[in-house]
Amino acid sequence: MSFTITYRKLFSVNVYHHYFLDDGSMAFDGNPILKEQQLSKYNFEDFCQIIPSEETQEIFKGNRLVFKTINNGFTIYAKAEETAPNSGTYRTLINLPQTTVLKFLICVKDSLFENYSTVNSKPLIPYYFSNKKPATEGGSFNYLDLETTTMPIEDFTINQTSYAEIGKVFSEKEKIGLFAIISLEMAGDNTIPFDGNTRNILNVNGTIPANPKTFKLQIKNRSTIWNYRNAVDSSLLHSTEPTELPLVKNGIIAYSFGGEERPSAFPSRLIFEKDGGGNIIKTISEIYINQ
Repeated sequence: MSFTITYRKLFSVNVYHHYFLDDGSMAFDGNPILKEQQLSKYNFEDFCQIIPSEETQEIFKGNRLVFKTINNGFTIYAKAEETAPNSGTYRTLINLPQTTVLKFLICVKDSLFENYSTVNSKPLIPYYFSNKKPATEGGSFNYLDLETTTMPIEDFTINQTSYAEIGKVFSEKEKIGLFAIISLEMAGDNTIPFDGNTRNILNVNGTIPANPKTFKLQIKNRSTIWNYRNAVDSSLLHSTEPTELPLVKNGIIAYSFGGEERPSAFPSRLIFEKDGGGNIIKTISEIYINQ
């Protein structure tokens, strides 16, 4: 009798951004056909980089795990063997304890990211995506999304105490410019009470699930007031205020005035109006046109 040894998928993480994926005013995930079309020309590395932490890279080496980036995000594979000949059930070749945690660091590399996103590129405390709640977090902790669930990225915050504890395993270099942390434990918490879904990587008996989990991060695109100005003297010709329109890379946001359809805004020309306390009260896109 022989056992099959191969590499099997442990899990995947997709990273979506509406600015790159939406088709004009149509959300890319509004229907499966549009989603497939938009993802075919998408690459998350246009705006960010994801790397395993130094500690996690050592776990990879010792446990024959492979990290592979794809256009949507990344996938982790494990060298695995069948539990019995022709069983179709696999376990990792080197036993992975249920308490094994893999961590991944996300840094934004596009200088315009904050112009077209609803979040900062370098938050004071990095966003935290995990299938296990830190002991220092309260009852409002949100578990990372699966492909079938969607919560705003702003909901994935942790307190300073949690970050101080989590950050102990990162080098000072790893903490520089950190946008987010993905932390996945092989067992994870029982998240069925949270939203009816499980988020474990391995089964309780240590085998790899027949349908490995696909997790995701989803970032919204910014909407702004569009001010149309004369390209000759910069005088204001028209404003959408108080209406804000979304910024998108692909497709057309239809907008007209003066009986003509007008061009869409780009994230490179943005003005932030603030109150006396420094709080942003308006975000304005400047669009220069010949009149």
